[in-house]
Amino acid sequence: MNSKEFKKSTQQLKKLADSIMNAKQPEYTNNNTDILYNFKSTAESIGIEPMEVWAVFFHKHVQAILSHAHNPEMHEAEPIESRYADATNYLNLGYALMKERDCKVEIIGRAGNSVGESYDPQFGTYEVQPGDAGTEGAYLRKISNLNNKKDEDSRINSRNKK
Repeated sequence: MNSKEFKKSTQQLKKLADSIMNAKQPEYTNNNTDILYNFKSTAESIGIEPMEVWAVFFHKHVQAILSHAHNPEMHEAEPIESRYADATNYLNLGYALMKERDCKVEIIGRAGNSVGESYDPQFGTYEVQPGDAGTEGAYLRKISNLNNKKDEDSRINSRNKK
């Protein structure tokens, strides 16, 4: 396969992945605005972390791909192409869960609403991301990213050793 054929193949996979995500998303999120709702609600109901739920769901798709690789003649419950597309979607969802987990925010104020609470300009123009549970209408300040915090901690430790 040359690079032009590979590019076309990846475009087809992305198109299929987008189609599957658009079709399944309302059911998986129970029409919640939080794309990651399925992982969070499942995790809460069984007492584990959302990333652990994601790992189980992702593994199911990888296992199907591996089974097909081992035995291409195996009966497919779903077309193998959709397993690859779903695996791509799950990688994106897992990445989003990881990014969300590593980002800490602080609620610093509330936006105006229909019951007369008003906007307070001292809070600036912070945006709430869809699905930020308990932050509807809130103005947020990003206080740290766990990865950046680790980097900052190591820089501080390096300076202190000098």
